[in-house]
Amino acid sequence: HDLEMPEQPYTLALWNLIIRPPRRRYHLSRLGPAEFRLWSCGVKRLDVDLTNSRGQKLRCSHFLPQDSRGKDPRPCVIYLHQNASCRLEALQLIPLLLPLGITLFCFDFVGCGESDGDYVSLGWFERDDLADCVKYLRDSGKVSSIGLWGRSMGAVTALLHADRDHSIAGMVLDSPFCNLRQLVGELAQSDYLTLKVPSWLLSAALALIRARIRSLCNFDIDELSPEEHVGNSFIPALFLHGSGDDFIAPHHTEKLHQAYNGDKEMELVAGDHNTPREYQVIRKAVFFLVQALRCNVEPTPNENNLAAILGFHAMDADSIDRKVLRGQILVEAARMLALSAKCQIQGDLLQAAMSFRLEGVVQLKEQASEAGYCFGLLSLPTDHGGANQPPVVLMALIGVDGLKVVRLVEGKEPEIVAKAAFKVELGVPVMMLLEMRSAEQVQFT
Repeated sequence: HDLEMPEQPYTLALWNLIIRPPRRRYHLSRLGPAEFRLWSCGVKRLDVDLTNSRGQKLRCSHFLPQDSRGKDPRPCVIYLHQNASCRLEALQLIPLLLPLGITLFCFDFVGCGESDGDYVSLGWFERDDLADCVKYLRDSGKVSSIGLWGRSMGAVTALLHADRDHSIAGMVLDSPFCNLRQLVGELAQSDYLTLKVPSWLLSAALALIRARIRSLCNFDIDELSPEEHVGNSFIPALFLHGSGDDFIAPHHTEKLHQAYNGDKEMELVAGDHNTPREYQVIRKAVFFLVQALRCNVEPTPNENNLAAILGFHAMDADSIDRKVLRGQILVEAARMLALSAKCQIQGDLLQAAMSFRLEGVVQLKEQASEAGYCFGLLSLPTDHGGANQPPVVLMALIGVDGLKVVRLVEGKEPEIVAKAAFKVELGVPVMMLLEMRSAEQVQFT
């Protein structure tokens, strides 16, 4: 990420800490490819720009599984990122949710990431943006039940929305605050300011901060109080908070949990406000939503998929956060993909861990014949695909009408990704030169 700091000379002033934190800019390539493959299902990303009620663009992404269940409406989790963050925060959930048949929707809040706007409101206007996203999803016909997963500002947004939309199936609420004025008072005397506000000056300082935020963002910090909303919320909720959080202290979530009227759980977890949550915590939250969304944990079995043939469970490989598949298994998976395209593989198996250049001579003997090279790309761990992604096979083939590059992915028909037309005579040797410009580990034959 690139951090875009506010241009005002008082960037560490309290109102900027609240409504204009460092902005996380990113290139759209960080979202991953528009289509890719997990071991247990294909994934398609649909990017959409929504216009909120204030005329601002929200940059959104909807990740949908591609499997045997087709286009039936699916349960959906909307991920709501924290302050000074963006929708990339949600990518870690793809290999956990999509194999279960659950779609994932994420977006950049106004004033964050690539969405419009200069300021955030810590949930005040964000709840309306969430309502716009919920409406879009329900109107799309792609989703059935909807769950919310929010962290910090995102958790507050979920709480402010929940008491006016009881159709939400369940919520994961990580590190919300209970009252903004109280939080501002705590931050004013915290180490997050280079110069702490003296206690005798705190009341006057809060009045100035309130006026400043109202003039810039048109909302009143005294009215932003999630604790006043939880009494009318009945959606099953899992509350989480880092035990070492010194930005929003754990007592905020404890107070909200105590006053919450719906079915609820509460867990203090290791870490501070920005610490990545441990994997077992994320898995617990996933299965909490699985129950709330009333999903079938086991996906439709497929005894003919590559994982089953190679002797491991596809969903296990997707959902484990560390590398567990040996290189030889991935090589064998790439070989099986190539054979599925009725490709006759000859020669030795070579290996490269960086960019490479390959030269060779091929000769066509029949009008319908093709010859060339086949190589498999063994993916490195990624945010969107987890630690154990399946391989992709590329074939560079020469026929009498020219050259084509074919891409093979499990569960899809071979796809021609590039071609060049020229005439090749039978019986005439043709020099092939291949160059792979990639940092990925490559296997080729």
